[in-house]
Amino acid sequence: MQAGDLPCPSCKRPLPREASAVAALTACPACGEALEVIPFPALGQGPRTGLAAEPLSIAGDAACFQHPSKKAIVPCDACGRFLCALCDLEVDGSHLCPACLESGRKRGTVSQLERSRVRWDRITIGLNVLVLVCAFLAPVSAIANTVITIMQWRKPQSRVAPSRAWLLGSTLLSWVLALGLATVAWVEWFNPDGAE
Repeated sequence: MQAGDLPCPSCKRPLPREASAVAALTACPACGEALEVIPFPALGQGPRTGLAAEPLSIAGDAACFQHPSKKAIVPCDACGRFLCALCDLEVDGSHLCPACLESGRKRGTVSQLERSRVRWDRITIGLNVLVLVCAFLAPVSAIANTVITIMQWRKPQSRVAPSRAWLLGSTLLSWVLALGLATVAWVEWFNPDGAE
């Protein structure tokens, strides 16, 4: 099999490479297994390269604001400047020029360009470390960790760490610490001398 071949799920032999031939299949040609294939539209096309900026061919064509010798293909949705294929930056269906994208990033108006995210799992771990320094904060830490975990459970996770697992583990640890310290305090309160 070569890269890009679509294998039969049963016998693993490659199916035909043409998208129209794959879509027409009802059974594997090699093993006869029944198939329902819905190919992705780009099947067999290979990787696509980015668009190259076209030079101006007709004197009346619109030119790119940044590259006057290149043909404009779309206006910027924010400022209206004409953009060539090199300058066109598509963000969530909008076409922006590099300057508007940068100013939108600085002002925070382009929400799709998230550069940082609060790691709530690390905050809960920090609360547990705080309990080790000040034991009387254990109940507050356990409650705060539980609230944070509930509020952040369905929010997007970090792309670099399994934050839900850390949130849950840290919250469980905070309750273990709180209950353990409460048990020690209870035993010391009712048995201050250590007498049995």
